[in-house]
Amino acid sequence: FARSRGLQQGFNYGCWSPRTRANSAQESPFTFTMGSCVRGPEQPQSLAQPDSVNRPMAPRYPGAGRNPRMASKPTIAGEHQICHINLADGFRGGERQTELLVRELAARRWRQRLVVRSGGALVKRCQDIPGLEIAEVIPHPITAAVAASGCSVVHAHEARGVYSGWLLQRMSKTPFVLTRRIDHAINSSFARTRAYRAANRVIAISSSVARTVEAHYSDIECGIVPDAHADMLNGHAAHRAVRQKRNGRMVVGHIGELDHSHKGQGTIIEAARQVKDSHPDLHFVLVGNGKDDRKFRRTAKGLRNVEFVGFVDNVADYFAAFDVFIYPSLREGLGSSLLDAMYFGLPIVASQVGGIPEIVEDQVNGLLIPPGSPGDLIGALQRVIDDVKLREAMSRENRNKAAQFGAGRMASSYETIYRSVLNGASH
Repeated sequence: FARSRGLQQGFNYGCWSPRTRANSAQESPFTFTMGSCVRGPEQPQSLAQPDSVNRPMAPRYPGAGRNPRMASKPTIAGEHQICHINLADGFRGGERQTELLVRELAARRWRQRLVVRSGGALVKRCQDIPGLEIAEVIPHPITAAVAASGCSVVHAHEARGVYSGWLLQRMSKTPFVLTRRIDHAINSSFARTRAYRAANRVIAISSSVARTVEAHYSDIECGIVPDAHADMLNGHAAHRAVRQKRNGRMVVGHIGELDHSHKGQGTIIEAARQVKDSHPDLHFVLVGNGKDDRKFRRTAKGLRNVEFVGFVDNVADYFAAFDVFIYPSLREGLGSSLLDAMYFGLPIVASQVGGIPEIVEDQVNGLLIPPGSPGDLIGALQRVIDDVKLREAMSRENRNKAAQFGAGRMASSYETIYRSVLNGASH
């Protein structure tokens, strides 16, 4: 196990070491020879108790149903630090959920460290979070494991982080939690199998993802903690300008990584082609970038009813400007953009795949269609556009339903998991 031995030597010989000795528990300056550590302002070590909440999907882990106010005081929280690992190179749904969780836990005064890809989007996004230590590393499981050393619990938010958590557990017995976001079949490998089975908690973002994991690893029972919307209600001051550019046409919007094999945006382009003459009042707006960006632009060349916006920071302006939200994914763990669309009260047309039916109920807060079918997408859009009462009912239902998916509720679920792990329980 040469790599693990190298990792142990890294611990012993100072790959991650204090620059000066800390004078108290609130002082811990670090240097890191494979990256850098950026410190935020110190926060009190006491943990504020969250309000009791009802969760939208009952998570399957010990203590999930307890009222936090009735539980014993989590005195271990102030003495321990959670380390989040996310080595992704971009900023997509999983990275946004990482940011939302870290921000909410910071508001509850948890001590946290975030291990991220050097120069990655999460560095800029999270550098203002109070009390957060950010360790920028080369995106490799070993460097991330070294950067996470000294923390009490590791939370892996993507695949490489899973291996980092496993390595650190083997070297120092640090417990780790992993969150799986995708529902496609798991590719078997020795390391992945060992890592998943070693995790103290395996968490899925939907029942669909949990079933995928449990079908592959019959000895693992997944907990379920759904994603959260981003609470952007006050962040769309420029949405009128966004609408004005579309010349009063009905805006059919989509936000997601441009990857047909996942998000199915080719279906949108083909649907736009088929209705360009029969429905000149429809304007399709795709927000995001990805590997199929150039391909899609070539395919849509000459279609005046299709617009590619690219990656934007002001996604709230676009949600506020949309009339309908479409999500024709070919596979989907849950679809956090759907939660944001619900938050803005948008009627939804989405594929009946993966975890989507767990948050979009057909005929209630949206319409579900078969994946990869432009004709079904057009038919569902036509129904939503023509039936004003249906559109208004969906809008009301989505605003109400979005309240079940706030970041506070997600954080409360993970708090329960962290406390359980710190108290020595395992999956």
